[in-house]
Amino acid sequence: MPQIVKALIQTLKTKRFDVLSNIDISKIIKEKTGENMDSYVILDVCNPKDAECALDAHKEVGLVLPWKITVYKNDDKVWVSLYKPTEALKVLGLSDLEPLAEEVEMELKEAINAIAANHGD
Repeated sequence: MPQIVKALIQTLKTKRFDVLSNIDISKIIKEKTGENMDSYVILDVCNPKDAECALDAHKEVGLVLPWKITVYKNDDKVWVSLYKPTEALKVLGLSDLEPLAEEVEMELKEAINAIAANHGD
């Protein structure tokens, strides 16, 4: 799974996204509780230009930024999930940012799909 996370990070960079944090939840659980769990990583990703635009319009958008992508192992398969920016902004009722959210979401999906195409079963 580490190679998939690494490949995803590289692909995100080509789409102008920075990875602000790479949180290895399974490692944290092991360190804090001694328990083992399947690999689980949370990536906090952000396109600085788009984030600046969104924050200039509505400071409260910071409640859902940065965008979350999870990469985890379940039943010997690796799953990549995205908390869709369009859905996140609906929670806040910021419909004027919908076009920006749609663009960002499309780019994030493209990055995820590229990884699936290169690392799929």
